[in-house]
Amino acid sequence: MKTVSNHTLVKLSLMLLIVAAWACETKKSTENQNENKKVVGNWNVQWVTYPDKNTPLDPSINLTMNGKMEIKGNGKITISAFGYDNCIFGKDTLIHTLNWEVLGDTLNVKNDGDEFGMPYLIVDYGEDKMKLQLVEDVYLFLTKV
Repeated sequence: MKTVSNHTLVKLSLMLLIVAAWACETKKSTENQNENKKVVGNWNVQWVTYPDKNTPLDPSINLTMNGKMEIKGNGKITISAFGYDNCIFGKDTLIHTLNWEVLGDTLNVKNDGDEFGMPYLIVDYGEDKMKLQLVEDVYLFLTKV
């Protein structure tokens, strides 16, 4: 019976560890790609805010804004927000093309060179609907076009 040296056992252990780590990363990468594919497409969007009930608010202020998101498979997203007079989000129409990625339960949107971006928590997802939370009291309701 041939004995195996400690040196050989260490090499084998390291090789197994490397293969296991690679397999985990490959699975994570595949899962992330699948999550990314889910959100790709054209979406109608409604931004809604629910201010604290104790916050004084002019009754003429509207708490919603409509827009669109075009989420492309190449990692680009174009967000169009259609502001109007008395809209709490602003009166201007804004159109921005940014980068995006899904990280776990978050759709992260960022400019080139921006390390952190703007995280949208994916609160709910269906094949043709999605609910995102931007901050504590701002939600986005998306419907696939």
